[in-house]
Formats: sequence, structure tokens, C-alpha cells
Amino acid sequence: MDAIITDFRARSPHVQQAGLVRARRADGLRVRQQPFGAVVYVPGRDRFFALDRRHADLLRGIGTTLTGIMPPDETEAFRALAELGICVTDPPTPELPHAARAHVGDVPDVPVLTPYPLVVNCFTTAHCPLRCTYCHADDLMSGYRDDERDAGLREVIRVAAATPAMVGVVTGGEPLARPDRAERLITALAGEKAVVLDTSGVGDFPRLLPLLRRHAVHVRVSVDSADPAVNDALRPINPGYVGRWVSAHTSALDTLRRAVRAGVPCSAQTVVTTRNGDLDGLLRLRDLLVAAGVRTWVLHTVVPAGKAAMPGRAGLLTGPGTSTVLAELARRTAEDGAPIDVRVTGTHRAPHSVLLISAAGELAVEDPARRGKTVSRVPRLFARQAVLRRFRALVDARGHADRYLNGTLDVSSPVRLPTG
Repeated sequence: MDAIITDFRARSPHVQQAGLVRARRADGLRVRQQPFGAVVYVPGRDRFFALDRRHADLLRGIGTTLTGIMPPDETEAFRALAELGICVTDPPTPELPHAARAHVGDVPDVPVLTPYPLVVNCFTTAHCPLRCTYCHADDLMSGYRDDERDAGLREVIRVAAATPAMVGVVTGGEPLARPDRAERLITALAGEKAVVLDTSGVGDFPRLLPLLRRHAVHVRVSVDSADPAVNDALRPINPGYVGRWVSAHTSALDTLRRAVRAGVPCSAQTVVTTRNGDLDGLLRLRDLLVAAGVRTWVLHTVVPAGKAAMPGRAGLLTGPGTSTVLAELARRTAEDGAPIDVRVTGTHRAPHSVLLISAAGELAVEDPARRGKTVSRVPRLFARQAVLRRFRALVDARGHADRYLNGTLDVSSPVRLPTG
């Protein structure tokens, strides 16, 4: 009877006119408590947000089903959280695009996170049908392909299970080049983590669609330019894997459209170099992604690592003005009301901010001094403790937080929600 009365009140015209709401957590939301409040991960948008204590407490007070009516002084805060996809309200609150620092309420500009990783990137394979000119992971592929065996994937799964990250990214190499391995890794990760499939789109994507839907996997597709010629020059096909007629640009857009049609949440990511880093070109790419139905866009500035560190590749590296261009891109996107999130990572500023697991199951972190990776095996005994020791010793804590909380945008404003 109480539930019936609550439902009646929530839907009555008087309650609607008063602007009151009921609320529940968004599907698949991941929450980690922090000294300042909490960090949450929204799978549908592939976005992290840092919440201050007040908003973390509000979120802690609701579950996965709609609650009773929220007190009037909390209504606007819940609506603001719903605009970011963190919760769902009744009456519905539409989600809004976000192109600023991902801070909700009075969060420090540089939030001090508890020393656990937010994300771990897991190599499915060292094989790839592309030969990207700047490939960040080339040094974790070229020496691994010939000896790639099933035991390596088992080791990836073991080390990933010992890594207390909120999100596991299925990457490579190209997961679609070895779909059987991708299926096993997705299934293993999905038990404890939110899962992202990181792909070029070249390969048998339709094969994975049922599994992606079953485990609510977010698909992130790489595309570097609206101009097919520019994109495919940066991301040329490897004819040892696929025919020369295959286009990375066409494959990426086809995969994004397939994901949108299938109802699988998806985003795009772009590596910004001197060849595609002009504002007009980035705005054209933004509009192309919006037209394809993409709602989240991640941009990485190229770093002198992997192939980009090789002789003759220095011409790809951007200058200090790129940060201004990307901040202007975020500002223009918000000003234009384009329905797409913009997240800018800062690997070029904090190279050792990403945690990787190689295709052989080794932990790997960027080593800027060597322009390569620090690679180490994880013991079978006390594996979790070993992973955390290496994460805390080798990964730049501020860079890791900024990478996922959009803290590297120079010109951006934190989301400031009502405080009382």
C-alpha cells in the first residue's frame, strides 16, 4: 500500500507542478568512495565524474529502483546529477552534453584520489590490421606477435582480476583481429568491472554485438579526421591482415553506426597530431560524429612514444598551442549546443599516467626517459598487492586522475551544483 501511495503522489499533477522528483542510480553506474566524496563512472557515456561529499551522500541514499519523493531542497541536485547520466529521475530529466572538468560540487581542482587505478587497459592481442603512424603501443606489439599463445591471454585475465580498477578496457592491437580472444576477455572482465571495447572498427564487429549487449559494453572507436584521405594516411591499412581496399575511415564510421543502430553505447577517440590538429578540421570531425549518433568524444595529443618516437616521426608532434586549440574546441562545442561530450586527456603532459597489461600479461607503464615502457611480471602470490605497489610507484597519480576527469582542459569550468 505504501508503494502505491508513493507512486500516486509522484505522478499526481500537484507533485508534478511542484517540480518534485523520484530518483534512482543510472544502469551500470560504478561508484568508489573518496576522501572528498566519490568518483563515479557512467558506462553509457564512458565518463568519470568526481562528486563532493554532499552529492556523494545524496547518491548513496538511492538505489537501483526509483525512491520516494525527494525533499524539495534536493530536487535540483538530483536533476543536475541526472543531466550527467549519474542518476535517473521521474519525471525524466534529459541528459546534457558536457565539455568541462568533471567535478560536481566543491571538489578540489586536483582531487586526491585513493591510490587505486580508475582504468586498466588490457591487450587482447598484439596483432593489428592497421599501421598507425603514431602508434603508442607499437613497442608492446612488435615483439609479442610471434609468440602469442593462449597462455598469454590467461595471464592477462589473471592480472586484470588482480587490478582493482573500476573500468577494464579491451584493447590491443586490435581486438577485432582476434574476436575469440576478445570474447573471452570481455566475459572475464565483466564480472567485476565496467568494460570498454577499444577498436579501430576493422574486423568482424557484428560477431561481438550479442556479447556487447549482454555485458553492457561501451564501444570506443578510433577516427582521426573527417577527411578520409587524412585519416587513412595517419591510420594506413596493414595489407598483411586485410585487403588494400579496406579504409580505416570507412570501417570506423560503419562500426559507430552499427553500434548506434544496435543500441550499444559508443564513443569516438582521436589522436591529435600536426596533420589533423587544426580547429576547423576538428569541428568538421565533431559534426560528422554527431551526425553518426556519437555522444562522447575523447581527444589525445600525440606523444613521443611507440612509433611517434621513431626517427622521422617528429613532424607529427604538436606544439604548445594544441592545448589552446582543444580548449577552444570544447568551448565552441558547448557554445554551439552540439550534443556531444568532449574529454581531453593529458598524456603529453603526464606520459606515465596509463596502466597497461601487455598481451603476455605483464604490467606496463610509460617510461618517458626511455621513450618506451617499464614492463614487469606480476607474481601469482599476493598479486593484488604487487599490482598496487607498482601502480603507486610508477603511475603519475595526478595525471591518472586528470586523464579521466577532464582536468587537462586549460579553459574549463567545474560543474557547480546547488549546495543547500
